[in-house]
Amino acid sequence: MSLGVTHFAVGATLTTLLVTLFVPNVTYPRVWTLLGGGWGMIPDIGQVYPHPVAWAFHGSQWADVFWFHRTLDVVDVSDSASVGAVAIAAFILTTAVAEHRSYRALDAVRDRVEPSSDD
Repeated sequence: MSLGVTHFAVGATLTTLLVTLFVPNVTYPRVWTLLGGGWGMIPDIGQVYPHPVAWAFHGSQWADVFWFHRTLDVVDVSDSASVGAVAIAAFILTTAVAEHRSYRALDAVRDRVEPSSDD
């Protein structure tokens, strides 16, 4: 079972990629990124609300709908801090590239706008 921060980082990274590549003009892209990270953690609700249904859902194939939650748990059985660190590093790198792209797009728009003359 993977650490919660790993699930958050993977969900946020994949959401950042999705927003950046396919919906570049979305309003509040950083909020969508945070929501995507939270989406990746939903199957872990059993950690907060221990109920048999929550635990059954966590182990089901449907948990993969939440940014491959079950697959991450199967791959990272030992709750590895290293896997979490790599996921966080990937999230930071993806965010930096997305932000750079966003600001470069704004520069291109600014360059195309001709200053108005006050004559």
